[in-house]
Amino acid sequence: MIPSILNNASIPDHFSVDLDNPALVNLDHLACYQVEGEDAGAFLQGQFSNDINQVTSTNGQISSYNTPKGRMLAIFYICRRDDIYYLLTSKDISEDVMKRLQMYVMRSKVTITPVPDMLLLGVCNDSQGKLLQSLKITATQDHYQTSANDISICMNIPGISTRYLIIGNQSLSEQLQNIDANNVNVFNASYWQWLDIMAGLPSVTSKVQEAFVPQMANMELIDGVSFSKGCYPGQEIVARLHYLGNANRRMYRVEVEQDEPVNIGDDIYTQGSDQAIGKIMSVINEHDKMYSGLAVLRIEAAKNNQLAIGSASGNSVRIAPLPYDVPTDLKEKEK
Repeated sequence: MIPSILNNASIPDHFSVDLDNPALVNLDHLACYQVEGEDAGAFLQGQFSNDINQVTSTNGQISSYNTPKGRMLAIFYICRRDDIYYLLTSKDISEDVMKRLQMYVMRSKVTITPVPDMLLLGVCNDSQGKLLQSLKITATQDHYQTSANDISICMNIPGISTRYLIIGNQSLSEQLQNIDANNVNVFNASYWQWLDIMAGLPSVTSKVQEAFVPQMANMELIDGVSFSKGCYPGQEIVARLHYLGNANRRMYRVEVEQDEPVNIGDDIYTQGSDQAIGKIMSVINEHDKMYSGLAVLRIEAAKNNQLAIGSASGNSVRIAPLPYDVPTDLKEKEK
């Protein structure tokens, strides 16, 4: 049952972290699955780009699931309570992706189960920790660090302000009934997606599946790739890009002002050229005609910063800063 307070979730009047009250966000754009069984850890270790062995009861992670050619099928947030792993990914692709993952279980002692009754929430701008305390949740200090109790798991997510992703059961829903809606902003998923864009955290949805290898979406810059773990689908391609340094695209934050909607999957061009040099990966309509998004662009084109959307003569695309440094040369330094 969805708590009544979330029925009033809305798009913010303006997208900002400078709000009078903490924000509660309905993350209904995500789907949650649990993976358990004697071989669960080993199975996931052989499928994802990050080191699943580092996922504990106090530490989660972000990771990608790739094709054998290294192209991302999905991006997951992964956390753990006891011997159960919880995987969260974009709802629009979740069913097909998890069916694909299930195909590789074979004789392994692993069970993959959707948990649609789990409540997926974001808590943002809770600088005093009062909202978390009211939900009986312990805040964590480091990115991807987790805390858990009988009713929820909480993961610290990178952002331009502190925020938390929460997986909760029915008891958490009951806790939410006691929240004073006058002291909390209740937003829909668009606010969380805007925070992802501002933080430079990519998401894979249906329109950009198999479009990018992890480095093109800066996954290793946000601790989403391990270069010291064993094999997984696409590992050879991902490792080659890292050690040989021939990746020629990176993800940038972009801004577009225009009357027509900007959509995921829209192509970006160099002004005056008919060849697309990039693609919108995620986007939010901030206000009126202003759109903010993440786009994967050819590095050389991004350096020139003469970009247009939709066609060579389309509206201007402006590159905006990210909270981390994006390599601008074509040779990545070995880490």
